[in-house]
Parts: sequence; C-alpha cells; structure tokens
Amino acid sequence: MEELEHIKKTVRDWFSREGTKVESISDPRAEFLYKVKFMRFFFTVVRPNDQKYIQIEAQIMISPQHQKLLNVEKLREFQMQALKFSFTQNVNLGFIQPKPGQPGPQPPGPGFVVSDRIYDDAFSEQKLWDTTRRLHSAIDMVIAVLNDITGQTGPKPADATDAGPSYYT
Repeated sequence: MEELEHIKKTVRDWFSREGTKVESISDPRAEFLYKVKFMRFFFTVVRPNDQKYIQIEAQIMISPQHQKLLNVEKLREFQMQALKFSFTQNVNLGFIQPKPGQPGPQPPGPGFVVSDRIYDDAFSEQKLWDTTRRLHSAIDMVIAVLNDITGQTGPKPADATDAGPSYYT
C-alpha cells in the first residue's frame, strides 16, 4: 500500500510541476483516476483496482470538418496507416465508432484512443515523462496522417478548459 501511495503522489506532483491541472475523479474500479492536460491533449491516468500498473490514455475525436472528407476508403486508409505507425512506436491504438441502434450509452465518435502502461517495477518520473511524451507524439502523428489523407492542414487547437474528449484533428 505504501508503494501505491508513493506512485499516486508522484503522479499528481509530477503533472502539477509540469504546469497542468490535475483533476481527481472518483471511480470504484480504480485506486486513483486523474484527468490531466499534458501539452495540447487531455489524458487520463488510472490505477485499476488490484493491479500493479498505471494506464495513461487519451481519447481524440475526429472533427466534423474531417468527418465530412472521410469516405469509406479514406477512413480505411487512415486507420491502416495509423495502426502501422502505432505498431512502430509500441503504442496501443484503438478506434471509437458509435453504433446506432445498439443498447446502452454510445461512445462519442468517430475517434481514436492511444494508451500505454507503466508497471510498478519500472515506475519513475523519467518513465512517466517518456510514456506521456510518446503518447502525445503519437497523437500528433495520427492527426498528421489524418490531415494528409483528407488534404487538410488542420486547425490549430484552441486551449480547451473542459476535460472531455478532445477535438484536435
């Protein structure tokens, strides 16, 4: 338990020193869950109950402007190029797509999620920096792939203050 408290405090302190707001969210499935803004994107940092790792992830929505330009072929090309890139960077990448007609709450979308884990036996501030920076860079690259496929330069993201999914593409 002492190690868990150390990790929890280190994560909160590190993001605070990086100049970001750290919002603590209560979740019965997690030892702790933080919502943070790192550079341009919002991330969640979660320690699931009874696990020996923290998960860092960001959910990015595809902007309505890009959605208008993505036909089936372009969407498939975007997803394949993004997946190939994520494999080369050792980053987990998944796609979000609402499925109208299915029961239950629908995810916003379309979009993508990037994530990675840091296990307790490798946890350090340097590892936290490396992982978060790698995920941030992966988001930038996936957005660049989307811009290339749609022929868009992509708007500069506004500084959002809410902690919902980001529309940065």
